[in-house]
Amino acid sequence: MNKELMTNLVNTLTKYKDGTEEHDRAIFETFLYGVFDEKNRKYKVVQHLQLLAEVLAEKHRIDLVDDITFANPNAANELDVHLRELI
Repeated sequence: MNKELMTNLVNTLTKYKDGTEEHDRAIFETFLYGVFDEKNRKYKVVQHLQLLAEVLAEKHRIDLVDDITFANPNAANELDVHLRELI
């Protein structure tokens, strides 16, 4: 996965997490759980957590790790490790 795709992922998560429409939270949660599902063969974000950590730090959206914890606790723990290395 390249940085542009990861940036798009973070932008999409941010858009719906910060959205004010009634359905935004539902879209956010559906997308988040889908992307971080380890069985998802098309979008293996969990294989590129170092890159995700870099994009989260650049975008100042480290708060998304808290949400990722609910979708995939193992990925969130690994993200925390990568983020500590970056900061």
